[in-house]
Formats: sequence, C-alpha cells, structure tokens
Amino acid sequence: MHRALCLTLATSFSPSASFCDSTVLAPQDPAAPRATKPFTNRANTFRIEVQADWRQLAPGELRLLAAKIADLPHDVRQNLPDNFYAVGPVDRWLRGDFDGEYVYVVEQSAEWHLDGDLKARLQQMWDEKGADDGQRYETLTAERGKLGADGNDAVIVERRIHPARGPALRSIDLHVPTGGREITLCLVAKDDGFDARRPGLMARANSLTLARKQRGEATLSDRLWTPILVGAGVGLVFLVLYKKSRRPAG
Repeated sequence: MHRALCLTLATSFSPSASFCDSTVLAPQDPAAPRATKPFTNRANTFRIEVQADWRQLAPGELRLLAAKIADLPHDVRQNLPDNFYAVGPVDRWLRGDFDGEYVYVVEQSAEWHLDGDLKARLQQMWDEKGADDGQRYETLTAERGKLGADGNDAVIVERRIHPARGPALRSIDLHVPTGGREITLCLVAKDDGFDARRPGLMARANSLTLARKQRGEATLSDRLWTPILVGAGVGLVFLVLYKKSRRPAG
C-alpha cells in the first residue's frame, strides 16, 4: 500500500459527538499549500479534511452545473444528499471552472465485509457497472489497511475511470465500516498528473475520523444486504458489493 501520511486529529468521540470547524493548512502538493477545513456528513458519522472552498453539492445545483460543464463526471450527476453525493469546489464549478478533483461519498445503512481476492471481485463489479453506464473501469490495486490517527480498518482501492466523454480520471476509494454503517469515500482527480497528487490525496485519506468504531465482522445472515436505494437509479457498484459479498450455502 502507498505509505500513509497520517494527520494528527482528535481521536475520541461519543456517538453524539460534534466535529469542530477549524481551518488548518493542508500538506503541500505539487502546486502550493492550500487552506483546508473539516467536512462532516449530515449524520455526523465521519469527518475528513477538504479544501477551504469545498462543500457538498446540492441536488438543485445539478442542472445548472451540467449546463456549465459538458464533461461533468457521471457520478457527480448522481445526488441524494444523505446517501450519495459529491463534495468539491462547487461555487467554482458553477462558474465553469472544473479541474476534476472532488470527493464522492456513498453512505449505506449496513457494514459490509469482503473476503477472497479483493481486486478480482471489485473488478467484476465494476465491469458490470461499466456495461450499464458506458464507462470503463480499471481496478489497479485493492488492499486492506488502516486509516487516520485512530487506525480505522478500511479497504483501500486505486481505480482508473475511462468516461464515455472527457478525460480519464483516477480515484483512491476508501471503504470504511463505522457503527453499523458503511462509508465509501472516492478521492477523485484527473488521471493525467495523478501520481504527483497522490501524497496530498493520501494525506486527505488519513485525515478521516469516525464518530463510532465498526461493529465488527457480520454474520452470514447480516451480510444479506437489504437495498436502501431501491429505484434511485444510482447504479453504483458499492451498493451491490455488500449483497454479493457472501451468501449462505444452499
């Protein structure tokens, strides 16, 4: 795994803990050091450092954004605020300035646990999704690891995205169980120049802080995922993985 660049963060939270909103300096990237702030999801279950001008994209902004940016990524167009959404420099995007860097978040109401060949299983799921949405996905690496000062268990994946139109993208996907929920954070940037951005993206990954620890390995019956997004049309592979991860024999 790429060496983690851990940030020092608060490490003790109660289930109802509130995260602070202080501003700090981000690790230096190839361009310049940038001010950051913590982003916390609506359910107050995780926090991650993002650039100071980043925020969650609202569903009502999508139509205007799509009109401004012809090559707006497919996932950014999928938005249900408590379940799947993009976080990025939305106000810059609305001015037509899109540099391809954002965080895409998927939240599920059940932890999932994969065994076996992670890379092969993930690639199979992405192939199925690509057949549906017209994009091509490459799973480059897939490993289990630890994230953040708390050492949170995670599946860490590096993935390349070939859109039907527009430049190729690459993502560091973080699959993290927490308090009976599953959080997936996709740290996305353009494929061109991605290697130079990786240290900053890994620093962002290691800023992740959870309000609750994972509940632990699920039983076989627990792994039979009940979809929470029936009819939403998001088509994301993350929402299929849990269901297909393991089934009782017979």
